Amino acid sequence: MKIRVKLFSILREYVPDYNPQKGVEADLSDGATVSELLSHLGIPVSEAPVVTCNGLVLHRGDTIQKESAIEIFQSVAGG
Repeated sequence: MKIRVKLFSILREYVPDYNPQKGVEADLSDGATVSELLSHLGIPVSEAPVVTCNGLVLHRGDTIQKESAIEIFQSVAGG
């Protein structure tokens, strides 16, 4: 299945030739999880990315639906 992924902040550095206007298309197997998507894109879990679909936060084990528009943000910490 093909999904469109938009990356933000330093996470863009993990995808060579990333186009911020178009994002990147990922081709995953049906029933792929968020963890599998991150692995496919080469984004380490240590970056603690926040993954959303249609404004809802997804968890690592959540299944990605066909033709989803995914956004991946760098988590923010402060004090």
